[in-house]
Amino acid sequence: MTDTADTAGTAADRTASPAGQSRPGKRFRPSCGVQRPAAVLLGVLLVGVAVARLGHRPGILPTSAVGEAPATPSWRMLAMFAGVLPLLSLHSPMADLEASATNRFHRGRALRLAGLWTASTVLFLGVSAVAVEGRVLEVMAVALPGWAGLGLVSGRLLGRRQAWALPALALCAISYWGVRAPDGTYPWWDFTLLPVAENPSGPAVSLALLGLGLFAHWLTPWRLRALSPRRRGARGPGAPARTRG
Repeated sequence: MTDTADTAGTAADRTASPAGQSRPGKRFRPSCGVQRPAAVLLGVLLVGVAVARLGHRPGILPTSAVGEAPATPSWRMLAMFAGVLPLLSLHSPMADLEASATNRFHRGRALRLAGLWTASTVLFLGVSAVAVEGRVLEVMAVALPGWAGLGLVSGRLLGRRQAWALPALALCAISYWGVRAPDGTYPWWDFTLLPVAENPSGPAVSLALLGLGLFAHWLTPWRLRALSPRRRGARGPGAPARTRG
């Protein structure tokens, strides 16, 4: 018969980990700042297939137009998802540590995100081109930078996992107030519906939103603290500037 003390000691040995010895399990891998790029590309591929199959079917969104059905092309909504999906790769369980990382880490993450977003855009437009006409491809290509910019702002304000929230809210607002005027024109700020020839200000609005998103992405918490007037005053006029890298 096994002694009770021996049994207890064996169980304690199984649960306690000696100092300096790692527990068996999932291996830790340092974060590169962009999570699961293959899953992102697969999601963008499926969105492109949805555009090719369902792009011209109307999707129900609210509108302020009187006497008109609240309908918008499905490709308009799907393009928003394609522009935001790569930004979800920034979500990380180590977000607090990554926020205080060095400039080298942030530059590497920005380059990886730019590469992933570019590859996603090419994949999405290439798959969509199978079934939709060039006019729709042009509109979606113009709108994608704007959706990405709104997604970056949303991720900074609400968390990387909620990068879709602000673009979805903006799409509902654009659909509601971006109705056709009696003379047949649409608002100049609607960058999601018309090609460049019919709305020359669309690319400017989209790029402005992208610039706003890039600024929000650059504005990390430690940069906010560095830009704080109180923090600059605490350093004193002759204090050396802190460098990160």
